Amino acid sequence: MNEETNTKEITTEGAREIKIDISPIMGHGTKGEDVKMAMTFVPLSNFRRPQVRSMSCGCQRIYVQLIGFLIFVLLIAVIRMISNMRVVFVQYHMASDTDGELVLLPVEFAASRGAFCLDGSPPGYYIRYGKYAVPKSPNINKWIIYLPGGAWCTSKEECYSRSFTDLGSSMDAPALSAFGGILSASETDNPDFHKWNMVKFLYCDGSSYLGNRSRTVEYKSKQIYLRGFPVFVALIDHLIKHTDLSSADNVILAGTSAGGIGALINGDFLRDKLSSVESLHVLLDGAMFPDQPSYTGEHIMANLLKKTFYFHNIKDSVSIKDCTSELKISEQWACLQPDYYYKHVYTPAFFIQSLHDTWFSAHALGVQCSSKGCKASEIQIINVSRQNFHSIFKNVMLSKGDGLFVSSCPFHWVLLKSTFYENLNINGTTVADAVGQWYFHRKMTPAHLIQSESLTAMKNKCNNIH
Repeated sequence: MNEETNTKEITTEGAREIKIDISPIMGHGTKGEDVKMAMTFVPLSNFRRPQVRSMSCGCQRIYVQLIGFLIFVLLIAVIRMISNMRVVFVQYHMASDTDGELVLLPVEFAASRGAFCLDGSPPGYYIRYGKYAVPKSPNINKWIIYLPGGAWCTSKEECYSRSFTDLGSSMDAPALSAFGGILSASETDNPDFHKWNMVKFLYCDGSSYLGNRSRTVEYKSKQIYLRGFPVFVALIDHLIKHTDLSSADNVILAGTSAGGIGALINGDFLRDKLSSVESLHVLLDGAMFPDQPSYTGEHIMANLLKKTFYFHNIKDSVSIKDCTSELKISEQWACLQPDYYYKHVYTPAFFIQSLHDTWFSAHALGVQCSSKGCKASEIQIINVSRQNFHSIFKNVMLSKGDGLFVSSCPFHWVLLKSTFYENLNINGTTVADAVGQWYFHRKMTPAHLIQSESLTAMKNKCNNIH
């Protein structure tokens, strides 16, 4: 230790000497003297910095194999995805050959005609072009336009609730709709019409395609549109503009239940609109709703049609004016009854009807029983209803151009079901046979097939009819 400098020198061969003065650190000797100390740090000459070793060949091989495996898995996933897409496309293509594809009217097109569903969405239709419906084909000018049923809405509250369903909106309409019965593409099931062009309208107005209220009604801050007749006109206009309907020579306007009323009343209007048409017929399925007291004595059906007529302002629809013009305002609602309106129809018509219509019995008569469980009082109401239907169809029987298929089996409608061509028959003649006989004039007189059996007499004869 060098007392003068208070440092200690350490010398190591090959090392650089470092002296650190630590004199501020004081200590006391045995004699009370201050002691200053210094330390010298000498780095070792043989110390080496740590180094990262390069990846070994084994690790490289593992990483390459892992990457290859991931690429393989990804490739398999892509192939499966492409395969699934192809299957979906094939299934969609096969379905579209037999089902109807959705066409929604452009918003501008619909708005310019004031055509809206209850919720304000644009109306639409499903279409399937007929087999071999190519230029110069005889099928290109043959059309069936079908109006589906779905009852009616008769108040702001009812139409508001309905506007959130497919009976009041096109917002959630599926891309495809199954076409069966008279719309079927099967030659076996539908030999007379399977090659025709088929159209099925969306039913979203709640008025049998007849409402014509110019202003919306508001309920719970929502605007409700009551525009059934403009919807019908707009859908026909769109078909005329974008398909070969403009040159149609054979057209059948068909309808079920509420849609049947629309078909009957709009039939003559459509015939005038399609100037090139040579033959236009209307086909009604479960569309008779006569005024008859219910089980409790109420006129439920008459009140329902009356409220529909006035709430939707149907009196201002062009197609019904021939009927309403001869009646007082308070009586004009009767034109919505097919049995009353029938005398104003010039277009040939065919009626498919059950004498024991299940919807009519339940909703208009208040009779919910089946043929095996009815009370005597309910049977009496049902028998009166059957007699009323018979009276209505007497006028049809007198017509040379109109036909009918009136069964005692209980059902509401059959036109798009398999019942159209099987199970249901009168003296061996199915509904499909009867319609073909009427339309193609296969006999000297139209098909007038009508039964008269009671509901109890038919209980074991209609097991497969629904």
